[in-house]
Amino acid sequence: MEEQKERERKERKERERKEKEKRRKRKRAEVYITRHVAAILQRQEFILKLARAMMMFGGPSHRLVAQIQSTARVLELEMSCMYLPDVMWISFEDNATGTSNVKFIRQGSALDLGKLGEAHGLYWDVIHDVISVSSASTALDTLMHRKPTYSFPQLILLGGMCSTSICSVSFNGSFIDCLVSFPLGALLVTIQLLSVRNELYGNVFEITVATLLSFVSAALASTRRVCYEAVASSSVVLILPGFIVLNGSLELSSRSLIAGSVRLCYALMYSLFLGFGLAIGAELYQTMLGRPLLGGTDYMCIASHDPKGGWWQRTPSLWWAFLSVPCYSLFLSLRFGAVTGRRELFLLVAISCIGWVTNHFVGTKFPNQSDISAAVGAFAVGLVSNLYGRFFAGNAFVVMITGILFQLPSGLGNGGLFNFVVDQTSGSSSSYLSGFNTALQLISTSIGLTVGLGISLVLVHPIQSKRRAAGVFSL
Repeated sequence: MEEQKERERKERKERERKEKEKRRKRKRAEVYITRHVAAILQRQEFILKLARAMMMFGGPSHRLVAQIQSTARVLELEMSCMYLPDVMWISFEDNATGTSNVKFIRQGSALDLGKLGEAHGLYWDVIHDVISVSSASTALDTLMHRKPTYSFPQLILLGGMCSTSICSVSFNGSFIDCLVSFPLGALLVTIQLLSVRNELYGNVFEITVATLLSFVSAALASTRRVCYEAVASSSVVLILPGFIVLNGSLELSSRSLIAGSVRLCYALMYSLFLGFGLAIGAELYQTMLGRPLLGGTDYMCIASHDPKGGWWQRTPSLWWAFLSVPCYSLFLSLRFGAVTGRRELFLLVAISCIGWVTNHFVGTKFPNQSDISAAVGAFAVGLVSNLYGRFFAGNAFVVMITGILFQLPSGLGNGGLFNFVVDQTSGSSSSYLSGFNTALQLISTSIGLTVGLGISLVLVHPIQSKRRAAGVFSL
């Protein structure tokens, strides 16, 4: 009897031990599943924040899909995505359950070189296992909520300095034209920053500001001391659609057909809006004051400049480029959020100067062929930038962007939008053909830039990593 009770007690203890072991294994499995799911959610959250940050700070849109997909591959996530201008769909897939979780991101973009460089640095650290995903997500949150690098008055000053410094080197403006361009460029940036607060006015911002600046430029040109074409061109240089056209061309070359087609169509209409605004301003001046527009087709500013007058009244010599090209490169870089005191700012200015010199001297050998000069200039910029990015652990996109943007105002050269203005004010029925020709000029320049950038990228990165395919952060 005692033996039977002892046997039963041992069996009961054995059953209890097995039950405890089962509960412990079940608990361990539950903890593992919870941690595993939490880790997956953290990685998905990082992917979403990275995509939003790259769109917000103006990252290269034609590489955005490849960059997000390569990040997901490194983080061992099953994911697919699709990009349209200002919109991205991301689908996280679960092969075990056959389900997917689709996220929709809508984010406007504005180029901010300082924050873009920091966001790319976080992305690079994550895919190279330097920091954890949770730390990078927190840092991206902080970065996206940080205040702009420069204050409202500083941006206005930079806008005026951009217009002043490009007036002589790109549009043959005299010293007087450069001085007059400063308040107009500052006014443009002021209205641009204020228009963000009013969505309804933002829809007509380009037309209204172009009308105002064209009217003021025409009034100043009536003094016969100011060149209408130089002042009007330099005052609107910061809202030209050149970068939009370049992005569209790059997206088409990378087989992003929908996004590229949308951007090119938008840039075409944007050019017509801008030309229409300039034409309205000139027409208002003629109607209100009863005077003809002076210098509408004087692209070299011969009528308003006095070759026998003071140095401030003459068409500037090429030696002025030693001052104006670095100045415009510096102010444009700061306008787009480059941070002072970093080596990237010096490289932005130096590489931009290399691109301008190459573009200028090739343009003297191939006159009126902006696509060829743009291709060679873009090749020089892309080659130096990508070499810096590959061998000095730098960010190629950030240091090349000013050099590329400097070559885009050539769409206004040799007439450009001002052919549209003159035809419109003279009542020509073919005025809109001039507007389309201007858009085609911009497109031909962008095609040249795309070819030059593509060749330089292939030369520097002939063999690409399969695991981290989007490590090339470049145009």
